Order: sequence, then structure tokens, then C-alpha cells
Amino acid sequence: MGGVRRGAIWVLKWFAALYVVAIVVQIFLAGEGIFRLYNIKNSDDCDKAAAHCIANSKTLDPHRSLGFFLTMPIALLFLIVALIAWHPVVRLRVVSIILPILTFVQIVLAGIGGWVAGLHPVNGFLILFLYGWLFYQLRKGAPETPAAPTPAPATG
Repeated sequence: MGGVRRGAIWVLKWFAALYVVAIVVQIFLAGEGIFRLYNIKNSDDCDKAAAHCIANSKTLDPHRSLGFFLTMPIALLFLIVALIAWHPVVRLRVVSIILPILTFVQIVLAGIGGWVAGLHPVNGFLILFLYGWLFYQLRKGAPETPAAPTPAPATG
């Protein structure tokens, strides 16, 4: 395997670790923003004109800002690094290419609203798990080439 691919795999490993930390921060920012909505005591309060509901609240701006950077420019960079790395283990290659796409989908799910927006946190936890899994696999030094099946012992 060439030096560029080896370097890209190294970058991919630490990029995945960075995403794990950033997604945990995102979860914190979402919870902190939601629980700072002091004026909403129940869901019926959102129907009143003076209530600041989640859609127009400034309390979620830090979550939205970090989320934009994680889903747009940084996910694109992750995809570029994954394509350069083109990991020889197919499972790692597929996950490293699909992850930035799932990350981009986060901003789409949040923007659609309604019941589809309920998939936003589900997808968030899925990508958190997958980035963690990818980091773990790359850190433990997954083999550079898929293992060949061992021949069965001769009987007789």
C-alpha cells in the first residue's frame, strides 16, 4: 500500500475520533438548548404567538452552527479522505464512504420537520456509533488486506 493511502488511513482514523467527540458535544448542545427554553411549559404554549418554540429559538444556535460545519464542509473533507484512503478491507471502506453521506443527511432530516425530523436524533446516534466503530477498527490496526480463508485440514 502506498504512502499516500497509508497517510490517508491515519488521517481517517483521527478524523473519526474527532467526529465522535464533536457528536457528543452536539448532543450536549441540543439538550442544553432545549432545556433553556424556559417559557415553554407544555406543547400547547407553542401555539401562542409570543412563545419562542424550538423552530425560532436562539437557544439551539450553537447546536445548529456546529451541526452545519459537521454536515457540510467537514463531511465533504471526510469523504475525500475516505476516497483517497480507499481502505483495502471492504467493510471499512464502505463504512468510511457511507458515514459522511449519513452525516450530510442529518441536516436534511432536521430541515424537513414533522415525523421525519424524529429520525434526526436516531441517525445522529447511528453515526456516533459508526464513527466510534470506525475509529476502533482503524486504531486496532485492521489488516491492510482481507484475510484469506485458511484451508481445511486434510482428513484421512
